[in-house]
Amino acid sequence: MKEKNEQIYEAGFQDGLTAASIGNAPRSDAAFYIGLLGGLFGLWGLAHILNGKVGMGCLWMLIVGPLLGATLGGVVVARGGLAGIIIIPLWLYIVYSQAKNGAARN
Repeated sequence: MKEKNEQIYEAGFQDGLTAASIGNAPRSDAAFYIGLLGGLFGLWGLAHILNGKVGMGCLWMLIVGPLLGATLGGVVVARGGLAGIIIIPLWLYIVYSQAKNGAARN
């Protein structure tokens, strides 16, 4: 019995080690693209919600997204539009990384 338990442990350890070393979690492509499209229009968190992470999706959609959008928009308005050179690529990066994290299956 002890020998069987050691074999099961070793197999599980190797599978876990392999999964951890990959680094890229598989993702739901539909959730990623819908989250990316929604994020471009300010609806952050759609990828999380579509992937079953409802709590995190609601947090992004109702709290973090509007606060971050208002802050970045305020910076652009306060600087007379010139900050848009930096803010727009930053916005796109945040949308991409948020959709990618939301669509990851973990």
